[in-house]
Amino acid sequence: MTQNIHPTKLRRNLRFWIQITGTAISLILLIWLISRQDWNATFIRLRALPLWVLCTCLGLAVSGMLFNCLRWYILVRAEGVPISYAEIVQIVFAGAFASNFLPSTIGGDVYRVVALLNFTSDKSLAFASVVVDRGLNVISYITLLPLTILTFGSPFEIWLKLQKPAEKTAMVPALSQAWNWARQVITKLLSAFTRWVRRPTVLALGLLCSYGSNLVIFAMIWLLATHLGISVRLYQVIGISVSTYLITLLPISVNGYGVREIATTTLYMSLGATLEQATTLALLSRVFMLIQSLPGAFWLSHISRNPQR
Repeated sequence: MTQNIHPTKLRRNLRFWIQITGTAISLILLIWLISRQDWNATFIRLRALPLWVLCTCLGLAVSGMLFNCLRWYILVRAEGVPISYAEIVQIVFAGAFASNFLPSTIGGDVYRVVALLNFTSDKSLAFASVVVDRGLNVISYITLLPLTILTFGSPFEIWLKLQKPAEKTAMVPALSQAWNWARQVITKLLSAFTRWVRRPTVLALGLLCSYGSNLVIFAMIWLLATHLGISVRLYQVIGISVSTYLITLLPISVNGYGVREIATTTLYMSLGATLEQATTLALLSRVFMLIQSLPGAFWLSHISRNPQR
């Protein structure tokens, strides 16, 4: 007897396998790129990085997270949720830890929704606040697309830069998923934003927090790049960061692992960086993203033990 599979479940299974396949392909290609490196030159550059640069970069990474916390805090407080900024910080860091270290691309967002329900019984508000929070960050990146065009030219030219033989394979799933992803995101955003559309000041403040969060991350990457010997301007760093961010939003890998590093390496090499410089920058910036979320490991278990409020 043939068992019918529900279309929703079928789509979820398909998305899961696309993510797993995309991650596997990307990581294999990343390993291939790393294997081509001159590791002696890489270690020399890493040892030459001043301690103050590493500490500053970590501080900038954490600052970016705190801006993200402030953005979500503004959104939920505008709806009267009785939660403090410190509690928001704990939830956001715990969610970031879940996204970075647990096997799910949406684990962090789901965790934030569930954690917020300790402070409100309005499930639709909890979900909408997370969608709008992420949406404001996406909007802030989209408004910076002119800097990407200034750096590389048209989007078509950017795509050509990513179509080197090895990288092309990793990016193929992006084309098949891009339209469906964009349509779903727009639909969810339009639905979620209805709660705050009559509060333009709240949305404006949230968007400013997004710019603040992004700016410190751009500064971190630019600082690392220049001290790794990459001759790059801040607007070019922003252009590359916007491109890689939008690529990793596509549901083609788990949390963008591999895809982000390949895209980052390829785009910096197109601006004149060596393979060693570009790969080191891609991996170092990922390391800082992981380190900044480590406090969330403690808060993840701590918040989970809190009773329903």
